[in-house]
Amino acid sequence: MRNELHGMKMVFLAASVFAAASLPAAGGAVGPGPVVPIGPGGTTSSPSIFLGLTWTFGGLGGGGSGLGGTPGISLKVLSTNERNAGALSAGVTYNFDGSFGCDIGVGLNGADATVTLGFDFCKRGIQLGVGATTTKPVAAPPVVLMAPPPV
Repeated sequence: MRNELHGMKMVFLAASVFAAASLPAAGGAVGPGPVVPIGPGGTTSSPSIFLGLTWTFGGLGGGGSGLGGTPGISLKVLSTNERNAGALSAGVTYNFDGSFGCDIGVGLNGADATVTLGFDFCKRGIQLGVGATTTKPVAAPPVVLMAPPPV
């Protein structure tokens, strides 16, 4: 059973790394590329990369550190780079106890930083993360100037 679980971790890790590596080639967070319009206002958004510290609570490994969870370093793909906006996240984690994690969750982008909360499928626990991202300010609505009526 343990070897099967290790094999599943490697499959999740490989799939996540492949997805993160192919993001720039698909016109994602790195460099110019297509943007996807969202919402009626025509706002555009691109994915973003998250690099930060995470803590996984519960699940496999039991959280052997004095912090009450298993700390690690995580690389995630976020669904948006908008500031002050919610985002979906998916990523991989190297835990400092030597294990790997693979997670999905939600996050809140701030000014070049994000807080995430998700579920780690490899360790079967709740994961909290804080890290750096590249975000862009929300665009201001366009100003429409109207000419005065003719006299």
